[in-house]
Formats: sequence, C-alpha cells, structure tokens
Amino acid sequence: MLTEITIPASTSNLGASFDACGLALSLYLRVTVEDRASGFEVVASGEGADRVPREDSNLIPRVARSVAELRGKKIHGARLLVSSQIPLARGLGSSSAAIVAGISVYETLTGDRLSEDELFGYALRFEDHGDNLAPSLLGGLVVACVTERLGQRSLVTVKRAWPEDVKIVLCIPEFEMGTSKMRGVLPKEVMLADAVFNLQRAALLQALIAERRLDLFSEALRDRLHQRHRIPHGPGLGEVLRLNDQTEDHPGLLGVAMSGAGSTVIAFATENFSRIATEMSDRFATAGVQSHTLEVDVDNRGRVVRSVTPEG
Repeated sequence: MLTEITIPASTSNLGASFDACGLALSLYLRVTVEDRASGFEVVASGEGADRVPREDSNLIPRVARSVAELRGKKIHGARLLVSSQIPLARGLGSSSAAIVAGISVYETLTGDRLSEDELFGYALRFEDHGDNLAPSLLGGLVVACVTERLGQRSLVTVKRAWPEDVKIVLCIPEFEMGTSKMRGVLPKEVMLADAVFNLQRAALLQALIAERRLDLFSEALRDRLHQRHRIPHGPGLGEVLRLNDQTEDHPGLLGVAMSGAGSTVIAFATENFSRIATEMSDRFATAGVQSHTLEVDVDNRGRVVRSVTPEG
C-alpha cells in the first residue's frame, strides 16, 4: 500500500485581516509516498514542476528530515510523486502546502503522529505564515494567532464555517510576487489610525460571516497596512483591486482583495462568476499583463491522508 497526502491551497490576509486569517481553496498539492531504502527522489508534475529540486533539497523532504532530526527519529528515504495545482509565488500558499506535506511525509515514514500544536510548531520553523499553514492543515476559514510558550512557538486556531453561497474567483497574472520580497516593501511602523482601521474591518469580516451580512463584505476587505505598498510592484493590480469599490456595478460581486502577498487577486461572489473573471482579466490586459482565471470552492476538509493501492 502507498500513502497519498492531499493539501489544499490557501489565500491569506483577506484584505484587512493581515497575517491573521486564511481560507483553504480547492486547488491541491498531492504527494504519493513510496518507501525507499535510502535518499529521496521527487517525481514532480503540474504547476512549477520544472522549477523544483528532484532530490533531498526539495522543500518537502527537507521538512521531513528536519522534523525527524528534531524528534530523534531516522528516516531512510522515499520516492515522492508530487502533483501540484498550486501556482508558485502567486499568493496561494504553495510553500505552506509543501511544508504541511513534508511534515505529513515524516509522519507517514515513521508512524509518529504529531499533535496539532506540535505540527504547527515545526511548520513555523520554516515560515511565519500561520494564516496559510492553518487552512492548509484544517481547511475552511481559519483565524490563526502565533503563540509562544517556554520559547516554543505554535498557533492558536479557530476554524469557521464558510457561507456556501459565497464562491471564489481567482485572477492569476503572468508575473510573480515573492512573499519575502513583498514583505520587505512594507513599512516597519504604521499610523495608529491605520492599525485601528484594519482591526475594525478584520473584526467586521468575522461578524458579517457569523450574521450573514454579505452586504458588508467589500468594507471588511478594505486595507491600509499592506495592499497599497504592494500595488506598485504589480502592473494592473491597482485597477483590478479597484473593483472592491465598484461592487454595485457588478451584480453578484461582494468584494475583491489581493491573495496573500500577490500577485493573484481574489474575488468573492454569489453569481455571475464568469463575467467577474472576465472583468478582472480585462483590467490586467489593459495594463499589458496576461492572466488566467479560475473559479474555485472553499475546501472544508484540509489535509487528507489515505492509503492507496499501487497501480498495476
């Protein structure tokens, strides 16, 4: 028997909820684990397959080996069949999915099942984006807070039900916006008024979802902490994001925000998904940027690990 690990993509920030909230999406990283006597071999397909290492330096086996070392376990290796639907460096949580997959590979090869607290603690050693890591593991809409106790970091998370009638339209431009670079363009200090502005709207997002006040969606996505600093680094981004102020002109559109650090823009809608997708893509095209669009659902399952029978 083989083990198949499935991890969903994620979108984070959700406008004002910077570094605090993420949502799992129905795009997936799938890793099939075949035991091997020594070393890792990565057989990659799908998004970014031509850019990822094919051996131990790949992020997935690096994470698996690192967790094994930290826990005093030995893993010899494995053949990993890696198939990804998640574009790289587009703000859709590709690295978080790979990190959760790597920890899952460790669990598969050792039989050592980690608690959620332990898993997030190890994951945060590789990146600080709890708002991507949490939905990749848990699925759904997740509020995630980084905690530290006795020098050990982890996440406190609350998973929430997502309104079934709110669907997702992604517009993915041809250019990349690396997370570390985009983090670097943010100011070290912010005005108190801007911090309060975002806190109010981050709270509003959770309240409107609880009370189904979808008419407030665009207001909850307004942001003063990160989007305006990143817009100049992506041609066409500003005009596409302007749709968040023009929802009344586009029936079914609830709001628009940058997905993570970009470059993907995410729209929340209840109808007319193809029209909204076309409008987003046309705005990028006006700036001379090619893009493609996807209509996706929210993934409410999160990580799935199952045994599969080898083909043939």
